[in-house]
Amino acid sequence: MIEPARVQAAIDILEQVASSLSSDGPSADVLIRKYFRTRRYAGSKDRRAVTDMTYQVIRDWGFLWDAAAGDIRRMMLLTLGGADLFTGQEHAPKQITDDEQQFLSETHEKKPHHQQNYPLWLKERLQKRFPDNFVAELESLNGRAAFELRVNSGKTTSAKVEDFLKSTGIDYDKGKWAETALILAGNPRINDWEIYKNGQVEIQDEAAQLAVEICDLKPGQQVMDLCAGAGGKTLAAAAYMENKGQIYAFDNNYNRLKDLKPRAKRADVRILQSQHVDTAGGKRQHILSEHEGRMDRVILDVPCSGSGVWRRNPELKWRLDEDRLMKYCQIQKNLLSEVWDFVKPGGRLIYMTCSLFHDENETQVTDFLAGHDDAKLVPYAFQNNKTEIKTLSSLVECLALSPYTHGTDGFFVAILEKKI
Repeated sequence: MIEPARVQAAIDILEQVASSLSSDGPSADVLIRKYFRTRRYAGSKDRRAVTDMTYQVIRDWGFLWDAAAGDIRRMMLLTLGGADLFTGQEHAPKQITDDEQQFLSETHEKKPHHQQNYPLWLKERLQKRFPDNFVAELESLNGRAAFELRVNSGKTTSAKVEDFLKSTGIDYDKGKWAETALILAGNPRINDWEIYKNGQVEIQDEAAQLAVEICDLKPGQQVMDLCAGAGGKTLAAAAYMENKGQIYAFDNNYNRLKDLKPRAKRADVRILQSQHVDTAGGKRQHILSEHEGRMDRVILDVPCSGSGVWRRNPELKWRLDEDRLMKYCQIQKNLLSEVWDFVKPGGRLIYMTCSLFHDENETQVTDFLAGHDDAKLVPYAFQNNKTEIKTLSSLVECLALSPYTHGTDGFFVAILEKKI
């Protein structure tokens, strides 16, 4: 595809995205895959270029939509900074009109960058999280996430993985906070790498790796991951447990959970028991009830707004509304109450979100503590002396991370111990 044809492809996809956002339809990545499924002539470089253009518009959707009055062509013109690729040639967008040229001339003064990249109804919540460096935090949150690997210490060492990266000419840095993290340059395709195929590495943000590291997991423990998803944290936990003990992984989404078993086999995890559970009801209670009062650790990475991962999925911020946020908060409250029964005296519940909002983090923790006299907060720094990590949380015992301050996804961790 020539470059102008790529622009036209992005415009076509973005028109579908606009419709999907207004009707809460399929996500952008689904629409992109569907678009290229019927266009086999497009190569990998074409797909990547079109995807990059599409997501750049989505990152600044609020400002672009307002400035262009919802005109996708004009939104793309603003994003590209001009009309050079609107040539009117075959497969290219039509040449710009005099009206569009005037629009470009009149819209050269844009809003400050930090006002372009988030829904304005969330301003107070974001300012509460970022009372300092607000503009820098929001600019970083609207950037692109790094490509990060987790070294599977159950099968290899960081030094061996680094040797492989050096031998293949891949630039990388060691993670700043998590012992297992390596940060790679660019966005490499690693599916064919031997170290990936044999389970020596997994793709995982450093924040998630750090969250598992401070769970204080040990060989022989009984561990539950209740909202396991595809099992990234489950597999990381198994490495700390050295394949001794038991990990019970549950999720109410079968399609997410089905990926866990092949990943576990590749990673040589032999202590896993995974099972699909319903959202609620007698079947769920029957499956989970046998674990009451038995767990040394319960990992609870709850469904949330996803505001901490806007770098990876900027579409989430334009799909969120107050009603949906409150529904997430109620789900989180219900899950916290449910899993506490599984923690044995002296055991710990590790509450996690990839959210920046106090509603989903500090408020949930303080409300939980107020209703549970047998719970106490354990400082995140107790494990491996993580005092060098500055938390953005108003609860000093809890860990809150951000892209600007820490170079990670926005993430929150609270460690709750059941008193003996």
